[in-house]
Amino acid sequence: MPNNHDDMRDRISGYLDDELSPEERVRFEEELQRDPALREEYEQMKLTVEAAERVRCEDPPEEDWDQFMQGVYNRAERGVGWGLILFGLIVWIGIGAYCFVVDPFTDALTKLLIAAPVVGLAVLFVSILRQRLHVARRDRYSREVQR
Repeated sequence: MPNNHDDMRDRISGYLDDELSPEERVRFEEELQRDPALREEYEQMKLTVEAAERVRCEDPPEEDWDQFMQGVYNRAERGVGWGLILFGLIVWIGIGAYCFVVDPFTDALTKLLIAAPVVGLAVLFVSILRQRLHVARRDRYSREVQR
């Protein structure tokens, strides 16, 4: 038997899959009797093939595929929808902020009263975001548990 490990596996695989010619099968069986390393490799591959043959994977029903694809399409559509909403909100807020700052007809007190809740929301957002990032870095289970 050649020392090439890949060649040995190819020949074992061919033997197990009935791909060897009758002469090659006889030679392989003779080598199998003489070479304990080949015999051990053969036994391991034979067990693997037998285990793989016992496992049967059936195709899921057509309804399951339809439901899966519908879920994929829904997630894609919702992602595009949320992206457009966020883009529109950013543009809208930008234009509103520009008009708010530049508008000469609004007095300073009104601008301050309008800006206070907006600044408050921004502070809350930053606070929550900072806390979530802090927890995500330190939570050793967050990568292992799918939420």
